[in-house]
Amino acid sequence: MTNCFSKNYNEKFKIEMENTREELNNLLLLQEKDEIIFNMEKRISEIPKEIESLKKEIEDTQNKIKENEEKIIEMEKRLKNYFYEIEDIENLIVKFEQDKLRVRTNEEYRAIEKEISEAKKKKEKIEDEALNLMENIEEEKRKFEKFKKEGKEKIEKFKNRIKEIGEEEKKLRDEIPIIKDERFRVSKRISNEFLQNYEKIKKLRGIPAIVPLRIKKNSTEGICGGCHASLPTQKVDKLKKTKGIDFCENCGRILYIPEEDL
Repeated sequence: MTNCFSKNYNEKFKIEMENTREELNNLLLLQEKDEIIFNMEKRISEIPKEIESLKKEIEDTQNKIKENEEKIIEMEKRLKNYFYEIEDIENLIVKFEQDKLRVRTNEEYRAIEKEISEAKKKKEKIEDEALNLMENIEEEKRKFEKFKKEGKEKIEKFKNRIKEIGEEEKKLRDEIPIIKDERFRVSKRISNEFLQNYEKIKKLRGIPAIVPLRIKKNSTEGICGGCHASLPTQKVDKLKKTKGIDFCENCGRILYIPEEDL
């Protein structure tokens, strides 16, 4: 009779362990679905900021192209002003040359010669500055063409990335209801007691709510896979024996021992 009782008890215990392990596997699958949903929703929440950042990059690149273009335009305006100054000085020299023909004294003649000499020096100085500016403009134009090409390539890259992100968001929004439906079907396979405990812990601690209990190296003690608190040998032995689940006394998460550690 004792053997019969022992046999029945062992059978019952075996069934309870199998049922608990099935609950655990379903809870882990449920948590997996929740983690996927969480990551998808988190990604969707990040997308507007990422798109805004890319649009800002596009705007900044366009502004830099415009600034460089305006810089060259300003340089060309300065060059044009140099040409106007040179033309004015040349006209002034012509006038002085004509005035020389009408002077009556050597003193007046020397004075005009001095004016002509100073005008020629000024013209020469402006011509040198204009020549340097022309060279600078050519160099700036060469650099600008390269910068403009690279800038347009960057803008196109940013625009393509915005398009990709938009498509990614649409795909995520389409997939979330599917994963949520899968989650719902998994939840129906879990008993109310286990499911309520899981939901309560998830609300309090977030994901993961179910964590593995890891055995310390060269020790019989365990470590909570959530808060990393040390767990007594008794708890480890109990989980090993029942192949079931327990709760961390420190963080409250659901604990289990992975199959490979049993």
